[in-house]
Amino acid sequence: MDLFTYTIVTSLGLLLAGFTFALNKDAWNKYILSFPRSTKLSLLFMGLSLLWFLVGHVSNLSEADFGEYKILIGTIGVGIAVGAFFFVNDFLAVRGLSMLLLFYSREVLDSAFLHESQSRLLLVSIIYLIIVLSLYLGAWPYRIRDFFTWIFDQANRSRNFGVLLILLGVVLGVSTFAY
Repeated sequence: MDLFTYTIVTSLGLLLAGFTFALNKDAWNKYILSFPRSTKLSLLFMGLSLLWFLVGHVSNLSEADFGEYKILIGTIGVGIAVGAFFFVNDFLAVRGLSMLLLFYSREVLDSAFLHESQSRLLLVSIIYLIIVLSLYLGAWPYRIRDFFTWIFDQANRSRNFGVLLILLGVVLGVSTFAY
């Protein structure tokens, strides 16, 4: 994909996340609060992360990048993913989402590399923020539970956070047409 497509996808992701927080419906709030420990989302996010790792990275290794050990690297990756469900199964949905966001961030930054337009810097800044948050939440996934508890403690917090994400998504979407 190209930079234009990645910017639109990122903008739509911010808009979707913003609307889920801005709606502030009890059903959505319960679903969001149950996200960090959801087994179904753990399977989905960890499975997608493993698939992205195997297909997008391990299968493309050259000999200079330990390509002759593709099967061993893939086996170790599968073993780590499966072992995570047995040994560190708490907050796996957060860790899986963090891995997906890191893989996505790499693709976006690769597409923005050496692009001449200055408007790409908004997307790159958002992506670096996503990287920092993904690394932080991957290391301390229980912090997202604390954040959700805090944000839903008062109704206006979740609405304000949702509106902020919506505005960021709109500004990013508009900046897409400056490429």
